[in-house]
Amino acid sequence: MKPAPITRIIRISRNVVELDRSTAFYQDRLGFQATGPAFIMDRALADELGFGARDINVQRLRLGEEEVELVEAGPNARPYPSPNTSADLVFQHLAVRCMDIDTAFKRLYREDSASACPTAISRGSDGGPAPIRLPDGSGGVTAFKFRDPDGHPLELLQPAGDENARSTVRAGVDHTAISVSSAPSSIAFYADSLGLTMNAYQTNSGSEQGLLDALENPIVDVVSLQTTSELSPHLELLAYRRPIVPQSLTRAIATDIVSDRIVVRCSDLSRLASNLGMPSRHIRPTSEGPILLFQGPDGHYLLAIERLEGHC
Repeated sequence: MKPAPITRIIRISRNVVELDRSTAFYQDRLGFQATGPAFIMDRALADELGFGARDINVQRLRLGEEEVELVEAGPNARPYPSPNTSADLVFQHLAVRCMDIDTAFKRLYREDSASACPTAISRGSDGGPAPIRLPDGSGGVTAFKFRDPDGHPLELLQPAGDENARSTVRAGVDHTAISVSSAPSSIAFYADSLGLTMNAYQTNSGSEQGLLDALENPIVDVVSLQTTSELSPHLELLAYRRPIVPQSLTRAIATDIVSDRIVVRCSDLSRLASNLGMPSRHIRPTSEGPILLFQGPDGHYLLAIERLEGHC
């Protein structure tokens, strides 16, 4: 099997209940900027996702060179499951890269914003919301995990190193991370079928990881996978050895609030469909180009768009 030519993560598409509320949150508290006015989702794509015939409002936002898409699924969409943790298989977060996490943290909790306040996941030893520095053996990054108004997890991420080393850090979406039941099985899927390359594999544990994740004594394998483009965010796999979370019997559907989509560029959807064992009839024409919607081994959604490299 020849891996499909997935060359870039174009954006992360995220379902929300109220578009205006979520747009204000990402702009005011995280610094995203609108790439243009809100628009109506392509009818063929809306139908493929299961939204039916109604108009679906979409807003695209940019931070640095990376893009996030907010999709107004509406108040009748199945809400983000609660309670839940980063060990649950529905988990998918966005990591926002920043040069100075203390400044980004203050902006996140700024009192002069009328947008919804974040809900902290990470907490310091005193119990209050606080960034956590991981040990050098776990990458040495400083991070803070929290939730947006719909319950979606996000992360502020400051790379390791001193201030001078971080002075060249570019704000943007560093990666999207998904929880998986098996690191080897997921590596095989994303590498063999999609052509991503593993560039890091480490095991994180200890009290700092527990404070970051709000979990007791977690042990998690963290796998970094990269597309061929250095411009795109990368994908991280989180395979928790502890706590052990039972696999849900009911998978999320694409219209649920919990269902993010990793939108990727692919130059050969027919080959991708063949790798996935999907008939070519699942490739659908849209205004953005031919698309193929599919799921990873643990139910996470990906949307491949066939476009030649170099085209928008």
